[in-house]
Amino acid sequence: MPYIKEEERLELDSCIDQMIVCIFDNKTSLSNPHDFQNYLGRINYCFSRVLGGLMKEPSYNKVAMITGVLENIKQEFYRRVASPYEDKKILENGDIREYQK
Repeated sequence: MPYIKEEERLELDSCIDQMIVCIFDNKTSLSNPHDFQNYLGRINYCFSRVLGGLMKEPSYNKVAMITGVLENIKQEFYRRVASPYEDKKILENGDIREYQK
């Protein structure tokens, strides 16, 4: 879970904010800087570098732990962002017949 203590967040937030700026600001090599899809490769690259840099030498345990953390990140992102978005769209457009109660 991404819920670390406030003092730990303060140590990391300026670096994370700078990474976000770097991902969005380097528009010279992007074909369309207004298309979010253009940033996905940069996001993947940044997180891959962070994970690889922290892991150093791979081992089964490290790979298993990192993939577990990535799965937790995916699930929490879905729970907090995608699920409410899906609920909103169900209200706007109606549910499919098979899922209606």
